[in-house]
Amino acid sequence: MSTYAAVAHTTYVAGYDMTGDTNNTTLSLPYDALDNTRFRSGTGVRGRTRQAGLQDVSSSVNGFWTDDEDAIDETAWAALGGPTQVVTQSVTGSDGDRAYFYQAGVFEYSLFGNVGELIPFSLNLQGARGNGSMAAGAVPGTLLVAKAEVDATGATGAEVELGEVAAGQYLYASFHVFARDTTITAVLESDEDDTFGGATTRATFGPLTATGGTWAARVAGPITDTWYRIRVSAITGSHTIAAAAGIK
Repeated sequence: MSTYAAVAHTTYVAGYDMTGDTNNTTLSLPYDALDNTRFRSGTGVRGRTRQAGLQDVSSSVNGFWTDDEDAIDETAWAALGGPTQVVTQSVTGSDGDRAYFYQAGVFEYSLFGNVGELIPFSLNLQGARGNGSMAAGAVPGTLLVAKAEVDATGATGAEVELGEVAAGQYLYASFHVFARDTTITAVLESDEDDTFGGATTRATFGPLTATGGTWAARVAGPITDTWYRIRVSAITGSHTIAAAAGIK
């Protein structure tokens, strides 16, 4: 087991990469702790008992405010109190890196500070889609494509051995478009080994014609394939993308 210095935590919110704006990010993955303590016979010392209830996810993203076009202020204001955002966070922002992705609402945006200091901002994200085909809380997975520019069809990013999807589990995936030209379509593929000689398409993203985040429809197990990758199947122009996949 190794430790590391926090120098490159990445946060993708819909079609915006907040990484370069931030200097402090926390991710919380709690369950409601439900008290189920009951009366018991006897007079001995008793302790409380609890069980897990609803699962949740929240993140605090903090950094330095900018007012550039398409920068943090515009992105945060557009999301504040609005529709859910696809969020993907990873440790180092590299292909094959550990990642967590989820759907969240932006319910608090704070800014301004002390005279003579750089203007700070704080954005609080909370899980907002935990029903039906959506994942409860966050999905632990892998960054298949770190933020990268693509302009041609074919496989991109990392080929990752996620493992089998067992019965009762689901395969999830997120996809981000940070910069776009005309249109892009990409697929999440799986296969039994890293040659992808008999790849099966598990999810399709697009055609996408705007920046933003896409949450793929989950795929139920069992799936015996263990290897996964992203392949661009159609593209016009140059696009900047990222993608993650995981099993839960």
